[in-house]
Amino acid sequence: MLTASELSSLRGFASHDQQPVVSLYLNVDGTAYPTRADYETELSYLTSKARKAAAGQLELTRDQQGGLDLELSAIGEFVNLEFRRNGARGLVIFACKAEGLWQVNPLKVPIENHLFVDWKPQVAPLIETLSSYQQLCVLVTSKEKARIFQANAGEISEQTEILDQVLKHHNQGGWEQTKLQRRHELEVRNHLKKASEATLDYFRKEHFDRLVVGVADELWPELERVLHPYLKERLAGRFPVKIDASSDEIMSKVTAIEERLRLQEETSLLESLGPELKSGRTYVGGLDDVLAVLNQRRVDLLLVENGFTQPGRYCPACNTLEFAEQSCPSCGEDVDKVNDVVAEARELAVRQDAAVKTIPLGHPAIVEAGHIVARLRY
Repeated sequence: MLTASELSSLRGFASHDQQPVVSLYLNVDGTAYPTRADYETELSYLTSKARKAAAGQLELTRDQQGGLDLELSAIGEFVNLEFRRNGARGLVIFACKAEGLWQVNPLKVPIENHLFVDWKPQVAPLIETLSSYQQLCVLVTSKEKARIFQANAGEISEQTEILDQVLKHHNQGGWEQTKLQRRHELEVRNHLKKASEATLDYFRKEHFDRLVVGVADELWPELERVLHPYLKERLAGRFPVKIDASSDEIMSKVTAIEERLRLQEETSLLESLGPELKSGRTYVGGLDDVLAVLNQRRVDLLLVENGFTQPGRYCPACNTLEFAEQSCPSCGEDVDKVNDVVAEARELAVRQDAAVKTIPLGHPAIVEAGHIVARLRY
């Protein structure tokens, strides 16, 4: 998993000697690409397409084209000869070896295939992918054992384990059986309370976004009673599972809950989009207006229809994006043409710490809004 400092370093990287930077996003998910040859073929197609496009769009010199060929060859050799999936579903590579950049990032979640050639790394798709997955805490508990996991973007790691000695059931009858049963129930209740308190301590330390619980149905009512309100309000779902289940088995259960939650949140967002745009208070739509508020650093969330691209212009003097103006409206300097100003808008939003979300192609709300929408900070 990429650290915050690594992401920050990527966002700040730029080629000082005008050497092309390659950003590869390759889906290697086994459900989409069952064999190695399948994703190698996709990489070959992406490479050929990017090599042709970059020569014209970036107006590369012969030396720069030679440098690009070396970067693309290095990526091809790595993917074809060295890379092994080992559970990875996505692969992201940033390459500009001429200036010391070579970063390989296997992901546990699938991604869309892209290959960008530019003067800087294209990090927006990576940050969008990672930010679409929340930081999860997973509490798995039985009557006498509890395990706490951290999960994010398809990866899971066990943080702590709690083991209590709980009195077993006895087959004796009468008063003694009743007394032992009450003691058993009390010890189970104390164990579940201890598991809840440990989860609360973990929340105070890590401040996770959501809680997912793995517990038998008959234990859930008692566990729910002892959960702190902070944990209850972050509860995303629960599932039955054996206490000794593997991390992969637990992650598969968590993924199903997380996907359902993401779909619900996206549906809610899109249902509110039309009324929000009509109110004109916190949302603006259309490329011109969205670029304007991006240039003013007012964007909190950028929504882009999948596949939406447009040529535009960029002012290198003040980092201003424009759709149609021949000169920069901010500083008056000449602006450079860019092949896809929408991709530049994504990058600018990420560099301003705004969230970016891709909306499914053809959704009525995003189409009516002009294929791109910004939610404002103020």
